[in-house]
Amino acid sequence: MKSVIIFVLVLLCAGLAGAADINARIKEMSGRQGIKNAVWGISVKDASTGKTVAAYNAQKNLIPGSILKIFVTAAVFDRLGPDYKIKTAVYHDGVIANGFLNGNIYIKGAGDPSLGSRLIKGAMPLEETFRLWADAVKAKGINVINGAVVGDESAFESAQPGSWAWEDIGNYYAAQASALTINDNLYKLYFKPADSVGGKAEVLRAEPYQADLKFENYMLTGQKSSGDNGYVFSFPEQNTAVLRGSIPQGSVEFAIKGALPAPALFAAQSFNSYLAHAGINSNKKPYKINEPLKDASLTLITETQGVPLENILRVTNKRSFNLYAELLLRQLAAAKGLKGTGDNGIKIMRDFLAAQKVDISEMKLEDASGLSRLDTAKAENFTDLLCAVSRNKYFGAFRDTLVFPADPEATGHIKRMGDDTYLAKGLRIKSGSLSGVRAYTGYLQTKKGRNLAFTFIINNYSADPGVIDKLHEDLLVELADKY
Repeated sequence: MKSVIIFVLVLLCAGLAGAADINARIKEMSGRQGIKNAVWGISVKDASTGKTVAAYNAQKNLIPGSILKIFVTAAVFDRLGPDYKIKTAVYHDGVIANGFLNGNIYIKGAGDPSLGSRLIKGAMPLEETFRLWADAVKAKGINVINGAVVGDESAFESAQPGSWAWEDIGNYYAAQASALTINDNLYKLYFKPADSVGGKAEVLRAEPYQADLKFENYMLTGQKSSGDNGYVFSFPEQNTAVLRGSIPQGSVEFAIKGALPAPALFAAQSFNSYLAHAGINSNKKPYKINEPLKDASLTLITETQGVPLENILRVTNKRSFNLYAELLLRQLAAAKGLKGTGDNGIKIMRDFLAAQKVDISEMKLEDASGLSRLDTAKAENFTDLLCAVSRNKYFGAFRDTLVFPADPEATGHIKRMGDDTYLAKGLRIKSGSLSGVRAYTGYLQTKKGRNLAFTFIINNYSADPGVIDKLHEDLLVELADKY
């Protein structure tokens, strides 16, 4: 008995010493140049027990950036499930007589991110979707439409949060969450760089083509290695975009991505064009609606089922795709029979977090993607959620949506973190970044086999972002070694 007690005391002392070491290391790091005047929140816990391993400002409210996406993706796994699929339906009103439809065709969106997506595994190419829809229209005996093709986005409120930066609106990463999302709600804009640095870059084309979209072009040409510093300034429903910033010299053409100004209208216009090429013409211009039809008698023509949500959730976290996070937020509300608004989705998401024993009392949420700088949460909030998720039936699927070092499905700086260290074996991570904000959350399998849940959030640092990444990589390596 005496030897057992001694053994337990030795283990306890070793654990306390380890905790003291890591907290001392964190304190030392916090005093470094470029970091010492920042606000840094750290929360590390044993995922299976919830016991704290390391903490530093763990309960300070901070801007989290894109790590906020783990809230909505975990909520969707829990409330809707990985196999849930979203349907897009095509209807008509009026009557069909002698090959003429005396009415309209409606494409009714339900918020499926995979409609025409080039990013989601298993998503049907848009051309194939349109072919199936056109075949179904023909099968109804419709040869001419005495009406219009209408894009119906009434299931969701698609307006972006008012707290998003106006300079983001117009760029693909701030696209509106339309219930009739199509082609990831983005277009590619191709430029020809000038022969000299500082020269004006020429607009070549937009893909997909949008007849009404016009550009005021102030895009310049930067150094060869300067990267994509081009921005699209525009607002939803407006057809003029202002182009500013720079694109790098040294290529025949260079593309940046803009947000479709009116996704539901674009869907209607695109299908209308496809029908015309298939020999089915309409005599009115396509348009969109964002309020439900009243007293309309609609007949189903066909419907298209999207991919399982698990495929969408992988892209949401691995590529940190803001649009999908916002669509999923609204889907949480719609699945409850509510209007698909951001506010309704946030309420359901907060209820989910509270059910997981996450403290939501001081949490402020403006969106699901983390693009708003008014979002605030504690590092411990994220870690507590990860601990709860690790005990749920969908843990494996959720963990697989997070990035691992050298992950081929991921984008950005985070895929390189720790790829030449032990972390390549045991790290699953979600990152977030805004100007002056860097955040990291996820799971770490240590060399001793423990599963740690961790969150690091730093605001208002002045060091180079690469220095911030390396600091957190070093901290993760140390945690993996000592625990």
